Amino acid sequence: MVAGIAAGALVVGAGVWYFALRRDGGPLSGNVLGDAVCLSVGETADATIGNLPLTNTGSDPITITAVSLTGPDGVDNDGALLVPEGANSSSGSKTGWAFGNGPFDGENGTPTLAVGAQLAKSAGAKLVVHVHRPDPLGEARLTGIRIEYRSGLRHYAREMGPRHTLRPGRCS
Repeated sequence: MVAGIAAGALVVGAGVWYFALRRDGGPLSGNVLGDAVCLSVGETADATIGNLPLTNTGSDPITITAVSLTGPDGVDNDGALLVPEGANSSSGSKTGWAFGNGPFDGENGTPTLAVGAQLAKSAGAKLVVHVHRPDPLGEARLTGIRIEYRSGLRHYAREMGPRHTLRPGRCS
């Protein structure tokens, strides 16, 4: 009896580990953490962090479940978009939010909201994150972007992007 309960608990524990825990990496490729970017943003509260290229290298579609900032200091995440790989976009890291208020439908080269978006097998897109400085006179930093996603029944997390410093003054 005790052996049966122990075996059942082991199977349940293995299932939780295999299906529910987030693993680093996975089939979503993109640039890794490294380098540094300094943006002279003046007194502008909003900034665009991007174009972070993403490619699904797996055999199944992936679904993005969360996008967050890593190591935020004086900066908040105001949402993320996926820009189609072939779309003409000047959405690299810069002062201000590059996309206004929409439309975000993924059609005709327009971006789509990143959370809930899917990338098919071998598909690619660019991730763009809207950040906001609550104190537009203060300096802000983030060490990267964390993307959580699902492929089949497995969950993954990947941290990527260069470190960013948002300065109200000049970058040296």
